[in-house]
Amino acid sequence: MKFIDGGLEQVKGYTFSAVECGIRYTGRLDYCLIAADAPCNAAGVFTTNKVNAAPVKLCRARISGPVRAILVNATNANACTGDQGLRTAEALTGDIAARLGSGPESVLMASTGIIGRQLPLEKMMAAHPALVAGLSRDAGRVIPRAIMTTDTVPKETCVSFTTSAGEFRVAGTAKGAGMIAPNMATLLCFIITDAPVAAADLTAIFKRSVGPTLNAISIDGDMSTNDTAIMLSPRSVKPLTGGSDLAAFEDALRAVLGRISEMLIDDGEGTTKRVRITVKDAASDGDARLIAKAIAESLLVKTALFGNDPNWGRIACAAGYSGAAIDETRLCVSFDDMPLLVNGAPVEFDREGLVGIMKKNIFEIFVDIGLGKSEWSMLTTDISFDYVRINAEYST
Repeated sequence: MKFIDGGLEQVKGYTFSAVECGIRYTGRLDYCLIAADAPCNAAGVFTTNKVNAAPVKLCRARISGPVRAILVNATNANACTGDQGLRTAEALTGDIAARLGSGPESVLMASTGIIGRQLPLEKMMAAHPALVAGLSRDAGRVIPRAIMTTDTVPKETCVSFTTSAGEFRVAGTAKGAGMIAPNMATLLCFIITDAPVAAADLTAIFKRSVGPTLNAISIDGDMSTNDTAIMLSPRSVKPLTGGSDLAAFEDALRAVLGRISEMLIDDGEGTTKRVRITVKDAASDGDARLIAKAIAESLLVKTALFGNDPNWGRIACAAGYSGAAIDETRLCVSFDDMPLLVNGAPVEFDREGLVGIMKKNIFEIFVDIGLGKSEWSMLTTDISFDYVRINAEYST
């Protein structure tokens, strides 16, 4: 397996298009299409928010069928829009399907942007002739820009991997800078591969791979109404079946999702740091996740990270209130390779050295629970003045 330059355009069997539709703003790409040359198997993971957007509902109903395309719009979430929102999504995808010569339920949809406003159906329908006519493989490079909202940079990556059936590629793109929290991390993420993978294998591997990547990041602890991650793989009478071949595919997919997760954290709204929280020797897998999540989403921890404040007690505090089993006399905390708390008691440490660690853009916090063998790791960020400014002005 190896990373290669570029993104979606590096995978054969797909074409792409993006246009300036003017859904909410003028003069920016905001409407795009990912189209497969032939029907694909699809796998998806969606928000667990009980208030979920119309395109999420549509995708859940269609994800198990043959899929030809994914229609994506930015700047408007089509969430909290009632029956009209769903009818709009159905009309838009139905028109695209007809233009592609495909079945009416073969097109999925994802939306991102402000909640509570109807999509401009007529304006978007009018953009469809240009959207379909503009399909090309090279246009894969513009998809990451067309799906951005408060993102400051486009996010894309691609890897190649080898199987007994030859070399294949997996590529992905995502958007997300705020409202990022686990339990389907808040984002739109689209992954394509030219490797033929059976539907059941694709679903199992995709969901398994999302867990330690997209579902193990947190910027602000907020979950969206629109979280959507979709993967497409060409249907074939000879899908990858060998254990080693599927393992190679899964390794490649995890590499793509892992790199995208880092990109999302690095572009968090107003953030300046990427910090990995690694919980070791917890009593159970569930406890390891609870502790990592509590630390990763603690506002006090995040503000300490932003201010380079060596107040490591906030880490121990968050572990203690996480709801997981904790024995204070076994708890250990370290920043990179610097121990700060050992078996529940503070140890002497180099304060300036710790501040130096915290000033880095990337570092790691280790929390050893000492009660078992379970481990979980999450990526988190600091939180800054700019995060408040960006979100205070979002709808205005």
